Amino acid sequence: MSIKLKLSALIFAVVTIMLSLNLLVFYLYTANQSRHAAERQLLSVGDQIRGALTPVLKDSYYLELGQSERLRVASIAVRALIGDKAGAAESARLEESRSKLGLDNIALILPVDGEMQIVKSTRPGEAGTTLSAVAPPYDALRQLYRSRYVTLPGGTSLQDFWASGATVLDEGRTVMTSYYYDGTMDYLIRLTLESSAAIRSGKQPGELQLGSSFVRIPGLVELSGFNYSLIPPPGSGGAGDDGGRLDFSSALEFGSYRLAAPEDYGHIRQAVRSGEPITVDTTIGDMPALRGYIPYSVDNIRDYALIVTIDKSVFSRDLRQQLLLLFAISLMLVVMTVIVSYALAGVAVRSLKLVVRRVNQLAAGNFSQPVTVRSNDEIGELASSVNVMATSLDSYTNRLKDSAEELRRTKEYLESLVTHTRDAIHSYDLRGGLISANRAYEAMFGWTEAELKAPGGMAVLPEEQRCNLERMIESVLLGVPWVDAETWMQTRDGRRIDVSTTASPVRDQHGEIIAVSCITRDMTSRKQTEELLRRAEKLSIVGQLAAGVAHEIRNPLTTLRGFVQMQLEGKTLAPYYHTIMLAELDRINFIVSEFLVLAKPQADRYQDCRLREILEDMAALIEPEALLNDVRVRMELGGGDPIVAGEPNQLKQVFLNLMKNGIEAMPERGSRLSVALACPEPGQAVVTIRDEGVGIPEEQLARLGEPFYTSKEKGNGLGLMVSQRIVTNHGGTLLVRSKVGEGTEVVVTLPVLKAAAGRQRSSSA
Repeated sequence: MSIKLKLSALIFAVVTIMLSLNLLVFYLYTANQSRHAAERQLLSVGDQIRGALTPVLKDSYYLELGQSERLRVASIAVRALIGDKAGAAESARLEESRSKLGLDNIALILPVDGEMQIVKSTRPGEAGTTLSAVAPPYDALRQLYRSRYVTLPGGTSLQDFWASGATVLDEGRTVMTSYYYDGTMDYLIRLTLESSAAIRSGKQPGELQLGSSFVRIPGLVELSGFNYSLIPPPGSGGAGDDGGRLDFSSALEFGSYRLAAPEDYGHIRQAVRSGEPITVDTTIGDMPALRGYIPYSVDNIRDYALIVTIDKSVFSRDLRQQLLLLFAISLMLVVMTVIVSYALAGVAVRSLKLVVRRVNQLAAGNFSQPVTVRSNDEIGELASSVNVMATSLDSYTNRLKDSAEELRRTKEYLESLVTHTRDAIHSYDLRGGLISANRAYEAMFGWTEAELKAPGGMAVLPEEQRCNLERMIESVLLGVPWVDAETWMQTRDGRRIDVSTTASPVRDQHGEIIAVSCITRDMTSRKQTEELLRRAEKLSIVGQLAAGVAHEIRNPLTTLRGFVQMQLEGKTLAPYYHTIMLAELDRINFIVSEFLVLAKPQADRYQDCRLREILEDMAALIEPEALLNDVRVRMELGGGDPIVAGEPNQLKQVFLNLMKNGIEAMPERGSRLSVALACPEPGQAVVTIRDEGVGIPEEQLARLGEPFYTSKEKGNGLGLMVSQRIVTNHGGTLLVRSKVGEGTEVVVTLPVLKAAAGRQRSSSA
């Protein structure tokens, strides 16, 4: 779609939305006004009906008084004709009396078991029925029977007589009902007299007949007039609570009540209590209607409640006509907008087409022809920006060409470096598959890149070497540096060569690691050189040890030579001198044994050793000496029960030597020797032996571990050196920290065993 069409569509959409909003606002406003108009019409109808009904109802009230007197006289006449007992009355005689007196119905009511039962009636089928307990006629009947006078409102009360107001029956007739009881008979007399309705519905919709005149009310659906005094109170038999339905058979005085609703009772009571009309929106079938509940009093003679129902659709017809007219006008405006907007869009995009043409030239690589637009609006600014962009693109294109050439030369240099370097450069994917390898890799290990990249090609490598590769990739993924890691790799002919490998991650444009690049260097020559240096250093150490051993052995040999010479001269030696000779021989044997531990390669059988158990055994062994020196040994073995691979007797020798040194370093009585076991990091056990002795000066601390160097009076200077050698052979470290006046702390760190049970290790001096 072109910009011209888009602009036209945009203008069309904006205008359409504005017109639609205008229609919506107009509809909502007029709908609200229509509702208010219907409400005003309903209240006006109420005022009109009340004004028209007042004289009619006043006349009707006085007419009812006259009819009540007529019914009273007729009741006395019926009493005289029937006698005291209801059982003596004959139906034919009742019918004859009804006809002579001009009544609608005569019924005799007899109290039976607390209920009012009709025993005789001129209305077929009514005899034998029981009056329902509907208030107030039922309550008035009971009150008349008990006290012969009714105090309830809503009717005409005289001594021995009570008459209700006019009531509209279901068939539309209006009747008056009276009850008579003089206390001398066993029954009550109920007379019914049909009267003329003061208000009737007209023949035309919305028409009312008020007496002899007619009133036309637009939109009127139904008018219901209730004698409020006859409306049952809440909780009586005729109605429930405020939500119950009215018993209109006793309260409806004029009009009709075909559109009864359950909520009418509550609304009528609310309107009467407040004294103000109440309006409620409702729906009758598919017709929207407005229902009004209007309280009404006729000169304090009688209170009424009117229900007026108005058809709201009568007031919405003008609204629909106005909406149709407004919609037609809006449709014409939309059509005109489409035509005008399309023409305006063509004018607006004329300059834009020049800019588009220039951009297409830039896309084709032509940067030399600027676009010329003389307008100072946004299109002119766009044209100027396009010209600046063309100049910048020309400059950037030239620089990109230079950069491409530089990258080409750099690539050739790097390819040459990778191809001709003596270090093996190889890369792997995250699953351990070979991606690339240079010539040095093929020359160093014998396998070609194609062989290892083939499916299953990495399987020719030893399993341990593949495991090392997996650990290296895992370390790189975790961010752990893998720099100059010394290990071994096997060549194609089965040789194992020592190598040093540095691995680094290869990332994509999102920073995710996608491969691992390695640089491997053959360390065989370097290892040989280091071995030569170690041998030279050994010879130097052995020379120092030999001198020290010779010095230490010379003294006991001199003593022995003297005693032997005395024996050769025939002198007898006492047993005491024999003991001295044996002690000197033992000293020589001890020095030579310790020397062999340092100088002679040993093959130790390593096994699983529980550090906690070893420390507890050594603590028990050293406890007598600690008690003799008044030293308290405190064991802090809360670091679990780590297992290390080692030779248990050598480990016991180390911890016994360190504990003994700690006890001997505390001349003051009451001191404490602490032995702690902890595992601060996975795969590592730390034993800390701390005393509260005099401490070691810094100048002596630097010489600890030298052969025959000791600060103790009876020491030989070999214990700490042998202990260091044993810990080193077990793959651990021994660290001494001391401060004069505070004591000394020795920290022994050993690797925790993972799967080393039964392994054979060799350690050489």
